[in-house]
Amino acid sequence: MEGFRLVDIDENHTIEKQIKRGFHKQNSFGSEAFREENKISLDLTYMFDSPGNGSITIKDVELLIPHVNKAHQMLRNNEGNIHDGGLPMTGWLDLPLKITEEHIRDLKAVTDELCGRIDAFVSLGIGGSYLGIEATFRALTHEYFNQLSREQRGGAPEIYFLGQNMDPDYFRDTLDMLEGKRVAINVISKSGTTTETAVAFRIMRKLIEESFGANARQMIFATTDKEKGALRKISDEMGYRSFEIPDDIGGRFSVLTDVGLVGLAMARIDIEEFLAGFRNMREITLVDDFWKNPSLIHAALRYAAWRAGKKIEVVATNASSLYSVARWMEQLFPESEGHEGQGMWVSPSFYSEKLHANGQMIQEGERNIIETFLMLNEHDNQIKVPGIKDDLDGLNFLDDRGLDMGFVNKRVIEGPAYAHYQGGVPNMTIEIPGRNAFNLGQIYYMMEKSVAISGYLMGHNPFVQPGVEAYKKAMFALIGKPGFNEQARKMESDLRQIKRIKI
Repeated sequence: MEGFRLVDIDENHTIEKQIKRGFHKQNSFGSEAFREENKISLDLTYMFDSPGNGSITIKDVELLIPHVNKAHQMLRNNEGNIHDGGLPMTGWLDLPLKITEEHIRDLKAVTDELCGRIDAFVSLGIGGSYLGIEATFRALTHEYFNQLSREQRGGAPEIYFLGQNMDPDYFRDTLDMLEGKRVAINVISKSGTTTETAVAFRIMRKLIEESFGANARQMIFATTDKEKGALRKISDEMGYRSFEIPDDIGGRFSVLTDVGLVGLAMARIDIEEFLAGFRNMREITLVDDFWKNPSLIHAALRYAAWRAGKKIEVVATNASSLYSVARWMEQLFPESEGHEGQGMWVSPSFYSEKLHANGQMIQEGERNIIETFLMLNEHDNQIKVPGIKDDLDGLNFLDDRGLDMGFVNKRVIEGPAYAHYQGGVPNMTIEIPGRNAFNLGQIYYMMEKSVAISGYLMGHNPFVQPGVEAYKKAMFALIGKPGFNEQARKMESDLRQIKRIKI
């Protein structure tokens, strides 16, 4: 029996892009024509005056404009509640202008040199030291990247992620993928003591040292604080090649720092184009004209929705490549807004898959939801839907009219947007022209600025996350970490007062 053949199926253009990047062939991201073709747009058609209770009106948003403009001015001037440890955490605002060509060139030289000596690269990190890197990688590469040949990957090594959870099965399964290969790692942690990442680093460091002996230190990168912390100390003592995490940029805002750029360069993502996208959106969002500034509009819409009783934001996309971007937003907004009983929960969804899972709830459940669609206008590939003789499913009309999967997939956003609006769910669509690093940079900067404005509107600091420490302290106490004896005693005392119910 012959094998499965791709009859009448075009070459995979995502692979073609990866190969092109491997030869350092770049998009013309510096041209006006490219920027015009890659404009991010906001469709607010279904955001206002939805049927039922809790609708949002344009007047609701217009009343917020003076407050939004004031917040924008304060952000630019580094004013207000934006500090952590006495430092304003707004280094990300002008970072796109501060990254030099020399830094990009040096970083690419380091990653190119290592890339030629390894088969697999593992990024160790959690939260802001993980989600932005993975989101960008998934958005711009083949769904089964590591199963492709090196040539099809554009010369990049296989890319893996560890240190983002404590599941021993997940970890062990990943090790099976690495066995027998030349493996390098980048451990990313400001302090070096984040438990999930530190545990992963201990294991990987030991395996690398035992596998490569005297060459082990060449296979380990460390991205950490420039002066202090456990990982900085280890890195200096062991002679690891290190990269810096800026003091004035928090983890969830750090994808354009070396936190993100090292791993993306290793995966042969065009980090110069990525930077250009950040720069372009920074310029767009500098303007004070509210209706021309997508970050200000986005912040005001979400704040108006929250004031109208919306507690959940479903961030849905019709592209598997953008689902990880929705997951990146799942950290950015809740961790920045979740203070003192405020903020909306972000629920990432991949449509139409999730429409068959929770679409009923969105359509007819409690009206505490808004929806934000990330719509990819142009996928890398086009696939025809063939006509067949019996036509029992009634889909021959697609072939008759020359319509492909991409045409249907756009309606996976447009149909729910209309239906959910009619069901009382206000929604907006962020249209992303295509899969490239420029557009990812634009989206990230737009969202980072939006959530910063949100902090001013809600009256709290969006750059700190004190609530995250609570779980860490409880976990440290339960595992018996030295220094948490008092916390352990308190937990034991509290648990004696709570009736245990186990069925």
